[in-house]
Amino acid sequence: MKEIRDRRGFRRRWADLIRQLRVAYANGDVGSIRSLWYKAVAEPGLGTWLRLSDRLYPLQGLLDVAHELDRRMAGQGLARASRWLLDERVGRWMSEVPPATRTALASEPVILYGNHPTLLTPFLVSAHVERADHRIVAASFLEKFLPAFGQYAISVELPVNQWWKQLWQGGLQRLVVAYWVTRLRPVLPPPTARQRNRAALERAISHVRDGGSLLIAPSGWNRSGKRWYPGIGRIVRGLANEPGDRPALLVAYHEEGTSDRLVRQLLERAKRGYGCPEVAPDRVPRIGFSEPIPLSAFSPDEGTVEDLVARLRRRYGETFAHLRRGAGRRG
Repeated sequence: MKEIRDRRGFRRRWADLIRQLRVAYANGDVGSIRSLWYKAVAEPGLGTWLRLSDRLYPLQGLLDVAHELDRRMAGQGLARASRWLLDERVGRWMSEVPPATRTALASEPVILYGNHPTLLTPFLVSAHVERADHRIVAASFLEKFLPAFGQYAISVELPVNQWWKQLWQGGLQRLVVAYWVTRLRPVLPPPTARQRNRAALERAISHVRDGGSLLIAPSGWNRSGKRWYPGIGRIVRGLANEPGDRPALLVAYHEEGTSDRLVRQLLERAKRGYGCPEVAPDRVPRIGFSEPIPLSAFSPDEGTVEDLVARLRRRYGETFAHLRRGAGRRG
């Protein structure tokens, strides 16, 4: 009987924790999410399972970094908060930005596109875009988890409950993250998700047409980057069909030297309260940007959207084929 009571008590405490986490998430209160996690970790039984999750992926460190990052974004903006994350949590990092690209990123209507191997990607890019009209096509769950990030996000719905896909794209660690995301918020039915994503692409087109900056990762958060989704093609074609007062530019970026292992080290050290990850000289996180290119260079009116995406991807591969590891300068 005692074993049955213990099991029932555990299920009740687990259900209460999930309910409280959902309320805190719905309120956009990352501080409360963090406090609830710390309290639950200290409980007998319940804490054992949470610590197991934490061993698979450093969720406590993620909450610590997210709490401070959100505070800095709210007070200093995304670009400066991104530089804090890179300077204070990553430590060594490098970037290469052509002068013409710096000018475009400062004030021109621009689409930034490239790979997305780690959670660091939006911050490596956004550290170079210090303007209020910078937007990021991002997973919808980030709006509440990082409330200050919400003002920069054009949110899209991702199938985070497709466990096999999460495992394939990011391994067991990604699966743990996806599990907790689905505990915090329901996954929308596919028709609703598709409708919202179409609306998000229209917002992205309008934003750039009005002169803004947009960041999109055509392959999604995927370490392989082998497949590009058609969203970027639809955005480029939409702008070509109905341009704004100023022609939009395309700037490609490429992130290298990062890995899920580096991010886990960063989060582990944040949890323990000391230092930055140890990075070998030839593995310093680095981001390189291309020269700005007009949309017309990709013949956006020719062929299908898939054909346009293929042209963008081919040019991307050619641009970064000879990117030298370690070149460039400190960000």
